[in-house]
Amino acid sequence: MITVRQIVCVYFFTLIFQQVQSAAATDNVGELLDALLNRIEALEVSDAANKAKIAEMEMEFKLRQSESEREIFVLKEKIKKMESDFKHTETMMLKRIYEQGLTTNSDNSGDATDRELYEKDNIGQTLMIKDGQHDKRRSSIRKVRGVPEMESAFYATHAVHQNHNLGANQIVPFQLLVTNVGNAYNNNTSVFTAPVDGTYVFHATVMGIDASHMRAYFDVDGTKYSVFYVTSLDQSSQMLVINLNAGQAVSVRNDYINDGYIGTHHSSFSGFLLYQHSSTNNIVGK
Repeated sequence: MITVRQIVCVYFFTLIFQQVQSAAATDNVGELLDALLNRIEALEVSDAANKAKIAEMEMEFKLRQSESEREIFVLKEKIKKMESDFKHTETMMLKRIYEQGLTTNSDNSGDATDRELYEKDNIGQTLMIKDGQHDKRRSSIRKVRGVPEMESAFYATHAVHQNHNLGANQIVPFQLLVTNVGNAYNNNTSVFTAPVDGTYVFHATVMGIDASHMRAYFDVDGTKYSVFYVTSLDQSSQMLVINLNAGQAVSVRNDYINDGYIGTHHSSFSGFLLYQHSSTNNIVGK
């Protein structure tokens, strides 16, 4: 490959030749040769200087690129630390909000129990909420009440396979207990008594005996709810969601005289406390 230097040399030697011919008459050939050689030497020096400048610029570019990469790394580390500090601050603020609620709504004797409840509740966990095609993050902040919510749930059936000749408005007996969290259900009377003010959920399933039928309902302190009709060897169910005050009684009653049903897990009565109503309106959190 022909270099720039070779092209320049050919060019100048051509000029030399032409000028030698024209200067032959004047005897100035030596001076012309010296001038041309000086110009070639100057061009070589300039070329070396340009190469050195290019190398210097490449080195400076690499240094600046390396500095930029270091700055990006430092910025990423700062962002990570800011996120960590934000999460810590958020958790501490939630804890303070909860403790302020405890101070307002409970006496000193209940603080330790409520703090333990707070630790178990893990306030401040991050949830993912699906919103159309986008995922949004938010902190879950539970409602803080002055007293811890209690647990109450039961499930009962009847040990006898067939029960005949029930009286009108008689309590349907479900005396075989399977679950009784909180001991609010009395299997001797087949009555559930609400232990606290709250919203409760009840469910009953009854299976009719052969060649007979039955109509039953939920009874809450003498008020009839959720009537359901049972035919021969068929099952029928009802659900009741209701607000109760502490001490109110719930049972399943038969509507007509001489009705009957099949027990032994073919018929059942169950319920649970959905959530407890706070005894004060001072609630922290939302």
